[in-house]
Formats: sequence, C-alpha cells, structure tokens
Amino acid sequence: MACVSQPSPLHASRQRAQALAGSGDLAQARAVLEHAVELGRLNLGEDDPDVLLTAQQLATVHQQAGDAPGARRVLEEAYAAGQWRLGDTDPVMLGISFDLGVVAEEMENRHEARRAFGRVAAHGPAVLGTDHWAVTRARAYLGDEPPTVRIELPTPTPTPAPVAQPAPHIPAQRVTYVEQPPPHVVSVPPITTAVPAPAAGGRSPALFAAIAAGFGVVIAVAALVVVLARSGDDGGKSDVPTLSGPAPTDVRVRDYGASVQLFWSDPANGRTSFLITGGRPGEQLKPMGQVGPTTTSFNLNGLNPDLDYCFAVVAVYSTSQFATSPQSCTSRTRSDPSPGKSRK
Repeated sequence: MACVSQPSPLHASRQRAQALAGSGDLAQARAVLEHAVELGRLNLGEDDPDVLLTAQQLATVHQQAGDAPGARRVLEEAYAAGQWRLGDTDPVMLGISFDLGVVAEEMENRHEARRAFGRVAAHGPAVLGTDHWAVTRARAYLGDEPPTVRIELPTPTPTPAPVAQPAPHIPAQRVTYVEQPPPHVVSVPPITTAVPAPAAGGRSPALFAAIAAGFGVVIAVAALVVVLARSGDDGGKSDVPTLSGPAPTDVRVRDYGASVQLFWSDPANGRTSFLITGGRPGEQLKPMGQVGPTTTSFNLNGLNPDLDYCFAVVAVYSTSQFATSPQSCTSRTRSDPSPGKSRK
C-alpha cells in the first residue's frame, strides 16, 4: 500500500483561526490558537515545527489586536523552544526570528530588532535564498541610510527671440532625487511549512516535566531552576533552596547524533536520586528528566545532530538541597568525531 502523507494535526486549527481573524473575530481566533498550541505541546512537544508554526500564527493575531507585548512573549517562547532541536538555520525558526524583529521594531527595541533580523540576514540566504523577501527586508533594515543621489540636468539652449533682444539667461537646473528608506516591515504569514517531527520514540523536552512529576519532585525541580538561575547572586542569603552536598562527578557524554547517553559517578552511594538538565551552549539548563537512586546513566533522544548541547547532573538530596556537576558538552560543530565517542 502506498504511503499517504498525513495532514498536520494542527492545520485545521490554523485554518479556522485564519478564517476567524479574517472576519474580524480576533478574540476567538486567539482562543483557538492558544488551545491548539497547548494541545500540541502536550502531544507533539514544544519544539515540534507544527507547534512552532501555530505559535507564530498566534503571535500574528496578538499583533493584529494591537497587543505587541503578547506577540513578543509568544514568539520568544517559541524561539526558545525551537532552539533545542532546530537551531537558527531552520526555516521555521527564521520565520519566527523575522516576526520577532518586526515586533521589536514596533516596540522601539531596536537592539533586539537588529539581533532578530541579523539571524535572518545571516542564515536566510543559504536556507531561503538570497532573493527571498524576508532576507531582503532584513538586510534592508540592517543597512545604512541610503545615500542622497543628485542628478544634474543639462542647461537648456537659449531660444532666439523674434526681436533683437538678448535671450534670457536660464540657469542650470538641479533636481534632487532622494531615495526612500525601506518600507516598515510588517508581519506576514509563516514563510515555510512544517518539517517532519522526530521519529517515534524520541523524547521531547515538553515531556520531561511529566517524567519528573512521576518521581514526585515537581517542587524540587521548580526550586532547582530558581537556584541555578540565582546561584552566586546573593551569597546564599536568600530563602530559596541551596546548593550543598557532594556533586556527581565524571560526567561523560556518549554522542550518537540524534541521541546521547550520559554517564556519571554517584557521590552518595545509592542514597539519592538524580536530575538531568540540558540546553544549548550558553543557555540556562532546563530539567530533562530524573532517575532514581543507584542509576548512573540516562538516554536522551530527539536531538538535532548538527547542533551542540550541554548537560549537567544534579544530585537531589531533598526538596531544598542540591549539588550539581560541571557541564559536559558535545563538540559537533568543532569536530566530526565518529558516532559513539565519549566526551567529558
């Protein structure tokens, strides 16, 4: 039997929302898209391209309703989610970056607008094409003010008068032509279609919270994120949980491209569970999953083999005491090691 491509599970919601927005019912269009994004994150994962496209459309509805801060929030969340598996060179991510630039410019945050348009200008030509409208508009925004062009017209030849009078002198005419600056970019429909989701069996970051909840440490995970974000800011005088106790050691990453396998040494001799955190280099690490005592390895699937990732293992001694290992990262963009090579 021939393989028949299946329609996007969120396509119907996007079509309905587009019809509602076209009829002027922006509130209902926003409700439809918010519900679709929520269901998509639960069932497909927050970094699924179809979910990201739906979020991008939701941001457009926010902007049409005059809610630029709401549009920026949705786009920033989508961009952060897509960074995990797609990166800046994915067509969906380029569309989100372009819309982020539009919203940032509208809010007069030109620094953020230049960053967003810069990503489109840098990666768009190779992915979308040099002449793609998003690339040309992003480059126009980043370009210097166009120069003023002056055109000198020739001096008209004096016409002899019918009487013996000197012909009037006509001075040289100077016409100034000023090139107009590029038009203000406006939000437009997504610039690409969704790409296939990861193969069955891959773990999406949206599911890791549920994994942690199964171990009964949701509060601990939430508190840990606060600790990692504020570590060293207040000298340990805040009321949030503290980093204390022996940390996991000898964290190793065995890289298989679309998946990795983590190993570490147990500092508590089987008396504590472990939280695995991960993220892109330079970003704040997020909870990826948790294993119980005596377990010192973890498999993570659904990765982009062209992007680098960093991981840290946290010993969870209680809901208020943690100890985190140093980060261990892949090095895919710096070398091309054979699959299965461990990195410390």
